[in-house]
This record gives sequence, C-alpha cells and structure tokens, in this order.
Amino acid sequence: MNPLNNLKYRYQNSFLSHFFYPWGFLLTFWLVAVASRYLFNGMVYGLDFGIYQPDGVWYSLRTLQWLGNSGTDAASQIVNWYSTNSAKGIIFTPEDIFPVPDEVWGLVAPRILYSLLSIPFVLVFGMKGMLVIPALSLLVLMIVATLIGKMSGNLHLGVGLAMLFSTSPTILRWTISNTTDSLLLGLFSVVAYCLYNLGKHARFVWILLLLVVLTNFTRFAFPVWVAIGLVLFLNKFRKHASLVLIVNLITSMPIFFYKPEGAFLPLQQNDDLFNRIISFPKSLVKVGFFEIAQIAVLDRLFLFFLIIALIGALSRIKHIDSMYFILVLLAVWAIGAINGNIGVNFRYQMPLIPFGCLPFIAGLVHLRERYARSALNIIRKKT
Repeated sequence: MNPLNNLKYRYQNSFLSHFFYPWGFLLTFWLVAVASRYLFNGMVYGLDFGIYQPDGVWYSLRTLQWLGNSGTDAASQIVNWYSTNSAKGIIFTPEDIFPVPDEVWGLVAPRILYSLLSIPFVLVFGMKGMLVIPALSLLVLMIVATLIGKMSGNLHLGVGLAMLFSTSPTILRWTISNTTDSLLLGLFSVVAYCLYNLGKHARFVWILLLLVVLTNFTRFAFPVWVAIGLVLFLNKFRKHASLVLIVNLITSMPIFFYKPEGAFLPLQQNDDLFNRIISFPKSLVKVGFFEIAQIAVLDRLFLFFLIIALIGALSRIKHIDSMYFILVLLAVWAIGAINGNIGVNFRYQMPLIPFGCLPFIAGLVHLRERYARSALNIIRKKT
C-alpha cells in the first residue's frame, strides 16, 4: 500500500478522526457561538439581546447569598454589575432587590436549581459565572441533536441541526443569558433523548423521574410533563406515565405555596378566576401570532426548522416522536398563554426544540422522497 494512502487510512480509522467528527466539530461551533454571543450582544430592533437579563437579578441574588453574602451586600453587588453590564443600562437600587418583593417571590421561590448549580462558577468567575450553566445547556442541546441524528441513521443531519442551533439568534438569545430558560432547555434535551430510549434499559425510567424533579425546580414545567405523561399512556407505557405524573404533581406543589396567582398569571393577577378563564383563549391566539411573527422577522432559519418539524410530525402522526412534538407544542404554547407575555421571542417555548429534532429529520426525508417521486413521474411522462 502506498505510504500516503496507508497514513490516510490509519487517520480515518483512528480515535482522533472519530472524535473530531462529530464531537470536535460540535465543540468548535459551540465555542464560536459562546464567544460571539459574549462579545456581540445588546439591543436588536428595540429588543434586549443582552446576556444579563432583568429577571436574572433574582437568581444571581440567591447564588451570592448562598456563597455567604448578606442580602444587602448581594443586592449592592448586583446593582453595581447591572449598571455597567446590562444592555438597557438598567438602574436598580438595593432596596428594589432585597428583600425580594412578594410578587417576584411567588415566581422565583421554587426555582432553586440554576442558582445552586451556578455557585462554583460564581465563586471562581464572579457574576460572569452565571453564564456558565446557560452556555453548557446549549452544548447539551447540540450533543443531543447529534445523538438523535445518529440514532435515526442520519448523523450528518443531526450535526447540521446542532450547527443550526448554535447559529440561531433566538436560541442563543435565551441560552447565553442569565435566566432559567437555558437550563430548562438543556434538561429537556436530555429528557427527549431518554424518552426515545425508554424501552431499551430500565435506568432511563429513573433518569426520567429525576429530570421531572430537576425541571420543576428550574422553571414552570408542569404542562410539559402532563403532555409527556399522556403520550406515554397512549403508547402503553402506563406504569411510566403514572410515575411521571405523580412525581410531576408532587414536585410542582411549591408553586401553589408561594403566591400561586403570581406564579401562574403574573400579568393578570388582579383579575378574578372567571375573567382569567375567559381571557385564556384570546391569550393563546395572541401568543401564537406574535411568536411566529417575531421569529419570521428575526430568525427565518429557525422558523424553517419548526415548519419542517411540524410537517414531519403531521406526516407520521402515529409515531411516538411525532406525538411528543405535537403535545409538547401545545403544552409550551399554553405556558406562554398562561404567563401572558406577548412577543418574547420563543422564550417560553424553548423546551419544544429537542422534541423537534426527530420530526425535523423525518420531515426532510418525507419531502425529499415526495419530490423525488414527482421528479421521477415528470421524467417518465417526458420519455
């Protein structure tokens, strides 16, 4: 064998070559995404694309307190940091932050995981350490997208999806910022992978139950787990469905103890129950319209991902991955409507993304086969 060809053969079959593609390739894209987001952020079309979001204040406060700072000292550090590092130049006073206002406490009290995981990074890097868990969550999403592609026999499409996610302004806006949305996305990425492998090994059940706990202590995720439990039940994983729904109910209980009206409807907390119920369908329509319109303006490639995933899910609706996508879509849409915020650039719908990977791949394959048949029919007619 030619020595040059022999060297090429040895490299192609070496550990190094298998690591570089896809894992080294992914790591490179992730590093570029994180660095570019860190260096270039701010206001875009009047929207805050900063890496230090206003509601990140409360998670930073907790982390600093758990590191031994008094509430007043922690609040003063946050005020000084935000005065020079927030995109909008937000001006707080320590009294605005500590003690935490009751209406805010109802929302953030159960959300302990992000602050807890950030402790070692804030200890080492200061306030910048609040960005480490979000950045790692993006990496988890990219890895899971690649694994799902490999699992479906379409590794290259999985890698392509990971690249799309690492360049999406929408995804980067919420994954490289000091909010709980990024961690929730990372956790639900692992959830999607576990669900697709649920029947292969018993350990995935216990990992799934752990993830129920972790997500509910990250952000309001109750409707998503109800959707997942329903899919499991419909596909005869009834024991798993029961366990998921029971653990989901138990770990969601804290939101009922901390000002529940603020936890569920923060923008409509003065309305009575009847008016909330009446306004919910209207809120659903508004959220659906504004979220899609905003993505159409800011992130058309991400919109392409969502459309193809929806086509893939509808074209094979009886497949379990399609059911997950459709029902989780309804769940996160409902979360957006419950919250009531309009036009938040897919923020409350982030957990849907990993569930769209398999339907997206199926959608591309479906369209390719459909147009291949159409082209073949045209050729036949001409000949």
